[in-house]
Amino acid sequence: MADQIYLHSFRKAVDSTYVGFTPNGGSIKPVHVASGVQRCIYGGYNTTMNIKRLALVSDAKGNVPVGSEIETIYATLAAEETIEDGIVEGSVESMRNVMQRLLSADKGVYVVKGLKDDMISFTAGSKYFLTRTSIYEDTGEFIGGIIRSYCPDLANYIKEVLEKADDPISLLFEPVHESSMQVFEKSRHEDIPVFKNMNNSVKWYVNGIKESGECLMENLKQHPNPLTQLRLFNFYCIFQLIRYMAMLEAFYCEENIRPILLDFSGIAPSQSSVARASEMSYTQMHKSINRFYAWGYAQELKEKDYSKAELLASETPIYEENKKASVELDTLWEMAKERAKVCATDDEARLVFGETMYDMLALEASSHPVNCLKILGTAAGILYPPDKMHPNKRFVLSQDILEMILRSTVSPDEILSGSEMTTRLWERFGIIVGGSTFELERLQNSGMLLQIDEDSLERNFTDFATLLESMDFAEVMADGILQIRLGGAD
Repeated sequence: MADQIYLHSFRKAVDSTYVGFTPNGGSIKPVHVASGVQRCIYGGYNTTMNIKRLALVSDAKGNVPVGSEIETIYATLAAEETIEDGIVEGSVESMRNVMQRLLSADKGVYVVKGLKDDMISFTAGSKYFLTRTSIYEDTGEFIGGIIRSYCPDLANYIKEVLEKADDPISLLFEPVHESSMQVFEKSRHEDIPVFKNMNNSVKWYVNGIKESGECLMENLKQHPNPLTQLRLFNFYCIFQLIRYMAMLEAFYCEENIRPILLDFSGIAPSQSSVARASEMSYTQMHKSINRFYAWGYAQELKEKDYSKAELLASETPIYEENKKASVELDTLWEMAKERAKVCATDDEARLVFGETMYDMLALEASSHPVNCLKILGTAAGILYPPDKMHPNKRFVLSQDILEMILRSTVSPDEILSGSEMTTRLWERFGIIVGGSTFELERLQNSGMLLQIDEDSLERNFTDFATLLESMDFAEVMADGILQIRLGGAD
């Protein structure tokens, strides 16, 4: 009899071995990515408690942490002469409440006993607000390591922004600044197999990060507000993180790259073939993630020497030790056994069981990779509709995300034609907008069953151009040629 299969341990093994982080956070927010990225790129985190004692007044139930009472805080500030004479306790307490709302603006701060960092991701942007690894932040640490490795110029620039600490939030907290930095040198991607032996898809992905990241850096240098720079950079990290997840099947299984078809039609899928095709593009992406995980679980079964015969004789897997299998899990496992009986090889049988294990985890776990992608993409403004749980998403970009894409595609000192723009969008982000036969071919080669033609894609490109004009990022010349520029070119 084969050993009992624990689904949770298999998922951890696949994420650790092949992915590099755990994309299972049902409550993940953009601020979690930002915190992980910044800690990784800066190479350290701050261990002092001054900011937390001052700004974290109470938890969700109104309980004040020990050591954060107003009397204690006021006495400390007065003794250190960080408040002027005449400022009373009530004024300090009012300011503290404002500070807590400011640092938790993205709802990433949960005050726990001892003010531990486990659930704290500050809405702030300097070295003083970098904390130890918190929940959901491994995603940011992962993409931060990739950017540091393959676009070091951008990483070094972001590190300089964090080091300067001259943004309004950092200046507000300046009286209690105290730097006690601990080194953080983890690079989650370095031990992942696809980065040790890159195929063409991985090389294409990291080259896109290098080119788009250097372009974004040149545009960020033109921007006066460091917090806005970090915000655009975080949108960039989230987009590249979603691309990475969508390409896992291409990385490991040599499958086609799944394009991201942006919908600029502005109308419902029932009335727009482009909107429907964009929905299909998203559906194809999450099915690709499903297939990758099925492959990953099959690899783990092989690693643990499970043969076809042993799997056919095995008990129904359970989520973790001491937890019973439900009727639904029993049914799924028996169905897998029936399918596996006709498989000619052990590898084919393991893949059948790997697919079933993924389905079982979707039932048992509180969240799974596709949910993580959907929640993060919706919160960032990459997926639409904005309802997080809406099943039929499509790629409709918010203005902030579109600005980030443009600033990662067009340098401040250049002017691009429409065709140059669409080529760069594909090479740097895997994005399709329309406007050429090349893009239609890309969609067709990806294996999508399309009910869309070149004319519809041409109209989508026209809608895209119109939006760029309204944002003052493009103009149509007298001869009808579209020119795209962001500023800085004469």
